[in-house]
Amino acid sequence: MTKRQLRIVHDGDRPDGAAPAAPLPEAPPPLAGNPALHAVLDRGLMAIVGLTGARGGAVRLVGPDATQMRLVAAVGLPPQWLARERDVASDCGICGLALQDNCLQVDAQAASCRRRVGPIVGEGESGPALALPLHCRGRPIGVFNLFFGAGERDSADLSRLLEPVRDMLDLVIENALLEQERLQSSLVAERQLLAGEVHDSLAQSLAYMRMRMTLLHDAVEDGESARALKYFDDVNAVMSEAHGRLRELITQFRSGVEHGLARALEGIARTFEERTGVALRIDNRVADLRLPPEQEIQVYRIVQEALANVVKHAGACSARVVIDRRARKLRVSVEDDGRGVEAGPARGDGGHYGLDIMRERAQRIGGDLEIRSVPNKGTRVRLTMPAPAAGA
Repeated sequence: MTKRQLRIVHDGDRPDGAAPAAPLPEAPPPLAGNPALHAVLDRGLMAIVGLTGARGGAVRLVGPDATQMRLVAAVGLPPQWLARERDVASDCGICGLALQDNCLQVDAQAASCRRRVGPIVGEGESGPALALPLHCRGRPIGVFNLFFGAGERDSADLSRLLEPVRDMLDLVIENALLEQERLQSSLVAERQLLAGEVHDSLAQSLAYMRMRMTLLHDAVEDGESARALKYFDDVNAVMSEAHGRLRELITQFRSGVEHGLARALEGIARTFEERTGVALRIDNRVADLRLPPEQEIQVYRIVQEALANVVKHAGACSARVVIDRRARKLRVSVEDDGRGVEAGPARGDGGHYGLDIMRERAQRIGGDLEIRSVPNKGTRVRLTMPAPAAGA
């Protein structure tokens, strides 16, 4: 990481010979409104203040328009200071200089801050105040402040002390941005999967009903009652099927795995035969089955989709879900005794939309999906994924 020069600033003025101010980033990462990051910075700031012996500290992050900085964490500072300093201009005092010059700034007596808001750290003569730029992906995106009493720290001592502090805070911010992007990507992927579920369940049925309604209208106008009744029965049947599938979707997306994957699957089995006419058995051969929450959710959804396909396409009398462990792999299989299905490669057409969704879910948790089918002897859908360590 590039070393940054220590500059001593008196009364908030740029020292002679300072480099021209660097332009602020036009589109800083959206971190000023990240509550999870604020909580981490608040805990880190408390530890840093204790480590350095400072009387107070603060962290500011640049807002979306890059013209202001938002106070996101503070320790040891008076309430009136916090109220007035919640939002400040990005070029304000030593904080603005630190952000624009991209280097540590020290005001020997915190003069610029005291002029604006009065005493910062309580009784006694004020000592140095410093502003250290924070970075994310090589760009300055905020400022870290520490405030000391008179004679508590000299400039050289501060420079040595704050090198590791700067690196640590930059790493925290970088990790927070990565996590924020991961969650956003996960949300987008989940919305795409939900769109696929709705498309497969409702959109095609609605399109079919719309075409049949046109034919029904024509038959009624022509006085052909037999043809009109046929189209009416077609619409009624598809509407009933769509309504049932909608109820399944609502149940599916409201079901959770708060009490573990095994119990969630047992909950499906309790009412499965009554709802579908297909007997279902859960064969769990893994004692104390525990997975990370994201993996449990995806495995649960894959099993749900596989069972929905058993009901819709297999013509099966019975099915079972088998969970077992082989070497370092966990296997979850859904097997039925139905007519079998074509198990070719996943395609983006309507007939294989459900298989596409299951494969996408498997890939998200590092797993593979295998489909084997024998005509008139049934189908097996098997998810294979890395197994967690025993007792994890």
